[in-house]
Amino acid sequence: MRVVLQRVSHARVRAGDEVLGEIGVGLLVFAGAAHGDTLDDLAYLADKVVNLRLFPDVDGRFDRSLLDVAGSVLVVSQFTLFAETRKGRRPSFAAAAPLEVAGPLIERFVQSL
Repeated sequence: MRVVLQRVSHARVRAGDEVLGEIGVGLLVFAGAAHGDTLDDLAYLADKVVNLRLFPDVDGRFDRSLLDVAGSVLVVSQFTLFAETRKGRRPSFAAAAPLEVAGPLIERFVQSL
């Protein structure tokens, strides 16, 4: 599993006019599942995400975690995190797990958070 984290003051995911998810202060997490990802991998990554000290304290030092600031998480499934672009101009997504595998893994990751 691979994630990209973005600290946000607010975030929203929309499809057309429909809001699919929205949070205030917290983390926008783009998450991609790969072939061979296990539940242990998900648990490790979820623990890492919520405990990384990415938020400033009163002195402006990044010394507070998502848990410390009581922040929210918005997870966006993103298979493109596994794009292989070294050869040619067309990326390969062969390392990404197929939807029927990745969907339940991402859901489990969200639950772990």
